Parts: sequence; structure tokens; C-alpha cells
Amino acid sequence: MFDRLAGERDGAWLLGAVRRRWWVIVLTAVIAAAAAYVLSSHQTKRYTAKSALLFLNSHLDQELIGKQVVATIDPTRQAATNQSLVELPTVSRMVAAALGVPVGRVASDVSFGSDATSDVMTVSVTDDSRHLAAAIANSYVQQYIQFRKQASIAQLNTAEALISSKLSAIPSSRQTGTVAQQLIADRNELDLLKSAQTGDAEVVQTATVPHSPSFPSPKKDGALGLLLGLLVGFALVTVLERRDRRIKTVEEVEEIYGVPVIGTIPESSALRAGGPGSAREEEAFLMIRAQLRYFDVDRHIQRVMVTSADTGEGKSLISLNLARAAARTDEKRALLIEADLRRPSLHRMISRESVAGLAELLGHSQDLETGLRELVVTPDQMRDEHALRLDVLLAGSTPPNPAELLESRRMGALLEAADAIYDIVIIDTPPIGVVSDAIPLVHQVDGLLVINRMGISRRDHALRLMKRFRSLNANILGVVVNSFRAPDDRGYGYYNYPRTETDGRRGLRARQRIARTR
Repeated sequence: MFDRLAGERDGAWLLGAVRRRWWVIVLTAVIAAAAAYVLSSHQTKRYTAKSALLFLNSHLDQELIGKQVVATIDPTRQAATNQSLVELPTVSRMVAAALGVPVGRVASDVSFGSDATSDVMTVSVTDDSRHLAAAIANSYVQQYIQFRKQASIAQLNTAEALISSKLSAIPSSRQTGTVAQQLIADRNELDLLKSAQTGDAEVVQTATVPHSPSFPSPKKDGALGLLLGLLVGFALVTVLERRDRRIKTVEEVEEIYGVPVIGTIPESSALRAGGPGSAREEEAFLMIRAQLRYFDVDRHIQRVMVTSADTGEGKSLISLNLARAAARTDEKRALLIEADLRRPSLHRMISRESVAGLAELLGHSQDLETGLRELVVTPDQMRDEHALRLDVLLAGSTPPNPAELLESRRMGALLEAADAIYDIVIIDTPPIGVVSDAIPLVHQVDGLLVINRMGISRRDHALRLMKRFRSLNANILGVVVNSFRAPDDRGYGYYNYPRTETDGRRGLRARQRIARTR
């Protein structure tokens, strides 16, 4: 994993990533929602019935022998005690025995809900059978009350047995005495207390048979799946973007190279075929030529070297169309030199057979100026009055020593001879990021034009190319972004300034009239 640029950490980077890979987020969300809905629909339906208890806290069992025992009770502790009593396995066993169902089923189906500030406890029962769920819920609260009654009565029976034992210990001659009569009164009072026991609780909500299942909920699960899918989609997009080394924005290009983008070229089938393209595309190259002409008012930019960080960036295509634009606007002629001696491609773009060219001119001892005039060709696509202004020196046959030829003195002498004839000399070189053949030309030109193909060029390759340029102290004029697509798709030009096709043609005709008057 390589280090990301600092600019990728802001919201603009994330927004751009989402815009480029929105389909990943949508696809992930749809798949997650559909999967959650389908899985939920195929699960076993379960029904929930609820009943509720109100704890009375009367403490009748503490009123013994005509004397009430007053105690200070913490409400929070009392609520916790009540819940512990409700959850006792004894109650589950009583419910199972009353309904004739396994104890384990009762214990697994029942859940409780209470509030520390309330004396009400809810008993929820969830089961595959909706009728059994309601029966267990109602039986549970009833059995709990019965359990508490039995516990209170047992306590009172113990107290009554104690009184009876004391009363039997009194001689019959003293049975009419004060002590005996008080014990008899206490025993009678205990009998009344036993008959008044309520279990300190009453049923305040009776469970009814539920009509719809509480689980599963396909719609709810589908919505949750959609939300989870969106989150996973965002995370996936972030991971993909951080692992993707391709350059995707103009701002990123400028940040990597540290120089401005002087033009953007749209993706075009006509350009790929070697043609001049539409009026919009011609306008883009005219803009680049204007940027180069006025790059430095105190210095004339005559020799321009076109290179890239990797193959497939479109440098030959852009070199050809930039030379075409120069032929339409410059006072003198324009020369395009194909210095990529390893993989020449210009002859296919201009519909010419591969003929003798730069390799033969540098490898022979003939006069350079004479040889240049003999070997240059004109693109077949240029049939207007500007055709005679553009010359192309093709690479020729592939030599065994391309680096030595480009580094030779004859190459420097050739460029000097071309300066006297042409207003601008554009040199299409091999990608410096791949091979070093063109490095000797870096200091023989007025500046370098770097081609970066949007969505294809790799960030690490561009950074490595810039490191090489810095070590060579190269003069980079700017970057041309190839295969650029404007966000609004309304026009092309310098960045994405919106223009109509009519405006582009009108501007082109105006520049042609100016060129003819020179």
C-alpha cells in the first residue's frame, strides 16, 4: 500500500470517489436489502403475547398478632426482588405443569420487562404457536400470584403453629386468662390474614392471541439490510479508491506534477483514428498551443518535447494534433518529429506507409537540412490551405541503438537546422517513465509537455516520473490531460469551461482568418 496524497483526506476526495463508484454503493445496498428480505421471509414465524403484573406491596404477612411490623424498603431493591421472584424456575415449572408443556420451552419463551421506578412488570412470551404464546403469558402471571399466595400462607401457618404450641402449654385452669385470650385472638387474626392473601400482585393486562408474527419482519429486515449495504458500499468504495493507483481528477494531476494543466482533451474515436476530431476537440488543441505561445513572454518556446510516465497515455496522438493546431495559427511551418524509435505509431495515424525517417537521417552522413527536406511528409488528412505548413518526420526503421542516436551530436544539429525553418518543433518521444532514450533531449528543448490519461495513468508512475524530472532539473511547461470528461459534459476547453459547438466553430473561423492575414 502506498501513501495517499494529502488532498485525498478531505471531503472532496470522498465525494469524488462516491461519484465515480456510485454503482458499487447502489449494487451493494440492493444485494444486502434483497438478501435480508429473502432470508427473513424464509425464517420460522414466531408470535409474541404479553401480560402484565402490578406488585401491591401490602405486606399483610407482617401483621402478626395484632401488631404491624413497619419496615423501610428501598424501591429499587424491591423492584429487583420482585423481578427475581418472577424469574424463579419454580414459576416456570408450575406453568409447565398447568399447561402440559416442557419446562424448557416455557423458560426459553418467556422474557420480562420492568422499570425500577414502576411496580408494573411485563411478561412477554414468544413461541411458534400464537395460541400457546397467549396461554403461557396468562398462565405465568396467574401461577406467579398463586406461588406468592402459597409462600405467604406458609409463613402465616408457621406463625399460627407457634401460637398454638404456646397456647397448649398453658394449663386449662388458665385458659380464660389474659395471655391465653390474647393468643387465641392472634390465632384468629392469622386465619383472617390467610384468607385475605393476594400474593401482593394482581393481573393488570391479560394476553390476547396475536394475529401477526413479531418475528421475522421482512420489510424491517430489508430496510436494515439496505442501511447496512449502504455502509458496506461506502466502506468498499473507500477501500477500492485507496487501493486504486489511477489518477482521476485534474486537481490530483496538478498536485502530483506541481505544474498547471494547460489543456484537457476529451475522449474521441476520431482522434484515436488519427483524424483532427470535431470543432470542440480542435479548440482544445488550439488552447494548448496558445498556452505554450504565451508561457513566457520573455522567452520563445520553439522546441517542445512531449512525453509521458507510461505507455498508452496518448502522447503521439496529442503531439500530432498539437502540431496541426500550430500549423493553423503560427506564422511559419510546424514540424513534428517522431523520436519514439522503439514503437513508432505516427505513420498509421497519418495514413502513410512506414518510410525512411529520423533513424536513417541520424544514422547517415548526408546533410541534415537537405535530408530533412527530403524525408518529411504531410498528413493525408490535411487537405486545406494549412497542409503545407505541417511537416512530419517519421521514426523510420527501428535501429539497434535508439538511445545512442537520440544522444548523438547529429540530433542536436538536426534540431538547430529545424529551428531555422520551423516556428515550432514538436518532438514525440518514448515515455521517459518507461525507457531512458529521450533523457538526452531534456536539455535540448525549451520545455517538456507531459501527457496524463485520465483514469489510466498511475499515481505511483507519475510520482516516479516527477522524481526523475527533478533530478534532471527539467523545465516542465505543463500537463495535458487526455481522455478528460467534464462533469456536466457541456463542453471542453481549458478545464471544463462550458461552450457550445457553435461558439467553438465561430472561434476557429476567427483564428483561421487571423492566420491568413499574417
